[in-house]
Amino acid sequence: MDSMTPTRPPLDLPRRIRCTDPEQGTLECGHRLWHLKAARSWAAHVARTTPACADPLLVSLSELHTNALKHTASGRPGGRVRIEIERRRRLFLLRVTDDGPRPGAEVTVPQARPVEGLRGVDGLLAEGGYGLALVDAMALFWDFTREPDGGLTVRAAFDRSGRTRMAA
Repeated sequence: MDSMTPTRPPLDLPRRIRCTDPEQGTLECGHRLWHLKAARSWAAHVARTTPACADPLLVSLSELHTNALKHTASGRPGGRVRIEIERRRRLFLLRVTDDGPRPGAEVTVPQARPVEGLRGVDGLLAEGGYGLALVDAMALFWDFTREPDGGLTVRAAFDRSGRTRMAA
């Protein structure tokens, strides 16, 4: 690397990002697997509720974070995953943003396909596992958007009481 090439200074990750809204929290994680545990702990604190009520949110966060590390550039050295949680009167809103496709990889988006073996749940969404199927079963709704920089943001809403669509 020559002296003219700009470099980003290393950041200590995971790191909290200051939000002006007290009902919102943002965390930026790196490519390391141990950041999953740190993200779950942070999310439990941000949710400000009982473990039972936070469980669908925490399970879904773990699945989406794992998918980002496994399937995108976020899992490569220097990769990042941004997690945002917003507390609303009756909902938690979760957003997980990855770094986009790995270099040379095709751009992909979550695809619907039936998953067998999940009792009482048909036609769930999966991407090489049960990650999106669990999110689909636990969230009131979920969707995704492609960011201008190529990253993918998955957004999901959860009942703050901890009820899931599976239980309904």
